[in-house]
Formats: sequence, C-alpha cells, structure tokens
Amino acid sequence: MFDKSTSLAAVIIFAIIALAAGCASHENAATKSAESHGGTHAATPAAFRVEFAANPVTIKAGEPAMLSFTVKDAQGAIARDLQIVHEKPMHLLIVSSDLAEFNHVHPTLQSDGTFKVTHIFPNGGDYTLYADFTPANSSQTVEQIAVKVNGNERVKQPLVADANLTKSVDGLNVTLESDKPLKSGGELMLNFKVADAKTGQPAMDLQKYLGEYAHFVIISADLKDFLHAHPMSQIEHGAAGGHQHAEGTKPHADAMTMASPSSVAAHTTFPQAGLYKVWAQFQRADKVITVSFVLDVASGEGMAASAGNAGHSQHGEKQKH
Repeated sequence: MFDKSTSLAAVIIFAIIALAAGCASHENAATKSAESHGGTHAATPAAFRVEFAANPVTIKAGEPAMLSFTVKDAQGAIARDLQIVHEKPMHLLIVSSDLAEFNHVHPTLQSDGTFKVTHIFPNGGDYTLYADFTPANSSQTVEQIAVKVNGNERVKQPLVADANLTKSVDGLNVTLESDKPLKSGGELMLNFKVADAKTGQPAMDLQKYLGEYAHFVIISADLKDFLHAHPMSQIEHGAAGGHQHAEGTKPHADAMTMASPSSVAAHTTFPQAGLYKVWAQFQRADKVITVSFVLDVASGEGMAASAGNAGHSQHGEKQKH
C-alpha cells in the first residue's frame, strides 16, 4: 500500500502529463489556425515560385551578369509553358532602391527550362527585380527578388511628387491626368495624352510596343506595391468585365486604349497611401521612350484597417547576398 507522500507524488506527475498534453494540443491547433490564416507558423506553399541565380554569383556594377529564373510549381517541377502575355512569356522589371533606375527586359526560355537575360547594372547598391509571368492554366504571378550589386554607389535621389504632370522626353510631350482625386482603395483612370514636342499636335505616329500602344509600371516608394498595366481595347475590356485580383499585389492593372493611339489610359487602384512612381513606355520611330511621373496618393476612406497588408508582392521578397 502506498503512503500519503507516494500518492501525492503520483497525482502531481499525472497533472504534469495532462498539462503537457493539453499544451501540445493547443499548440497544434494554433499552428493549424496560423496555416489557414497565412500566419508565420507554416505558410501555405505558393502555387508557383521562382528560383533565382546570377552568374557571376557576385554581381558587379558595370559588368554583364546573367540573371536566371526557374519557375517551379508547388511540387517542385519546372514550369516551362508560360503563357505569352503581350508577346513575352516573362516580363522582368529592374529598379534601384530609390526608383531612379528602371529597366524593362524579357528573359528568354532556355533548353533546361530556365529563363535567362544578361543585364549590366550601372551602379552598386540595392536593386529589386519583379519577375512577372503567367503559368499555363493558372493566374498571373509576380515574384519580387532583392539583389545587392557590388561597386560604387551613386547618391540616392529623393522621391518627390511631381508638381507638373507634363513631361518632355525624346521629342514627346506626355501629360498625365487622373479622372478622380488620387486616393488609395478606389478605382480610377490614369489618362496619358501624347503629343509631338515640336508641333504640340497629337502624336499619331506611335508604334505598337509588345503589341500595344503603351505599357505602364507603377511601384510604391517602399517597393512593396507593384502594378504592371497594359492597355486593352474597349472590346476586350468590356468582355473581361475588369480583372479581379486577390488581396495584395495587383500585378496587372486593368487598362484600355482611348479613341486614338496618342491618348491611352490605365484603369487601376492604388492599394495604400503614399508616393508611387509611374513609368509609361511608348514606341516611336522604332525607339522605346520611357516617361516617368511621381504621384502622391492620399488615404482613401476605409483603408486604414487593410493598409498594412495591401499591395505586397504575392510571394514576398527573396534576398540575395
């Protein structure tokens, strides 16, 4: 027969075991809840992801670097058959941390299933790559990748909202007008009127670039919000009824052309308040002309609760080096 001290010890041991089991059960439940709500315990794997590599591994300013992108599905298989979107399977946007440098290039498919492009970074410092692609039978994806470039860094340029929204670049005068006040959360139309800088007349000789009269890229000052807009015809826009995207980054803003190639528009939504840089690209006389604007977007009604999560790239950021 056990004495009282033995019985008390047994009760304590049993209580400890029960408490540990309860904690384990609670932890499992918390983990499952975090998984279902996108928490940090165990994130749901993305449908598609990009494996990035550079050759040489250490990128140096002023020297060619081969940038390689391998798209893989959730099972790790290489996704080769990307949809052709505006004449290319992948659009790569390269910007410096202060958004002063901008490049729009197109990696090409290799025999091993990777997409590669050679690029020369003019300066040292931090850059962000946005790989924009659409896998077969899937939705569009934007992968955000941070890279560090060795070499002399230039003085960073402060991002300041433009007081004048008419810019003159390479013989074109481009004027940006919004059909509504610039506020976050609401749909609005950014209208671009393109005129010949010498005559002031509408530039009716614009050529199609990648199948359209203009392309638009919009990135927030903190690099988290990315929108890649292409004009659509009014017929296409009406048939699509406007594209709907999941909460977060809106990779392609809905857009449609106006009556003439000298007047194009992008239909979009700014996810949060703050400064955004807009690049509009046109082609004339076989030359691609890039015109940039900096917009100050005010806070829209009802955006306070979601502003902290809105506009982030779908798969977050991959840090290199």
